[in-house]
Amino acid sequence: MLVRERMSRRVITIDPGRPPGEAEALLARHRIRQLPVLRDGQVVGIVTHRDLRGARRRQRTVAEVMTAKPVVIGPDAAVDEAARVLRTYKVGALPVVDGRALVGIITIADVLDAFVALSGVREATVRLDLVARSGRDLEARARAAVERAHGQVCWLHRDARARPPRLHVRVRARNVEDLVTALEADGFEVAGVVSAPTRALRAPR
Repeated sequence: MLVRERMSRRVITIDPGRPPGEAEALLARHRIRQLPVLRDGQVVGIVTHRDLRGARRRQRTVAEVMTAKPVVIGPDAAVDEAARVLRTYKVGALPVVDGRALVGIITIADVLDAFVALSGVREATVRLDLVARSGRDLEARARAAVERAHGQVCWLHRDARARPPRLHVRVRARNVEDLVTALEADGFEVAGVVSAPTRALRAPR
C-alpha cells in the first residue's frame, strides 16, 4: 500500500509571512494538528499547536514560529516506510511532495487506518495461534496449509522468542474447521482461534 492511497489530498496551508494567530485559527477551524507552510508553492516549514504554544510575543510571523525544513515523503513510498519515518523523527504528520510540489499530507491516524485495513481485522477473519511441533520453513508451510483449506493469509508473524516456535496468523477462511485440520495435518498445533471483534471493546465500569 502506497502513501498516495492513504494521504489526504486536500491540504490546508499557510504562507510564512502570515501572523501566528492566523495559523492558530486555521488549525482550530479545520480541526487539524499540522499546517504545512508554503512559499511559492514549495514546503518550507510546518507549524503545529505546540509551535504556537511556545511562540513568544515578539514573533510576528509564521516563519518565526514554524519548524523549518520539515521531514517529507513521496507519494510512491510505502505506508510502512511512512510509519518508520514518523516514528524515527517523532512527528505527527508528513507533507507529501512530488518533486517540489505539495500533493498531500499523511498523518499517524492515516497510517494506523492503513494498517487496520491491511490486517483484515475489520473483516470476517480469524486469528490463529500455532505451535510448531517440528520442521523447517514454518511460515511457508503454514501459508500452504491455509491455501489448501481455501483460506487467505492476511498477515503472519513468527514469535522469535518462543520455544517451541510459535506463529500468529490472521486468515480469511470459509470454514475454520477445515483450516484447523489442514494445519494439524502439516504438524502444527492450533493453540488458539480468535474471531475478529465486530465492535470496540470497552473496560467495565
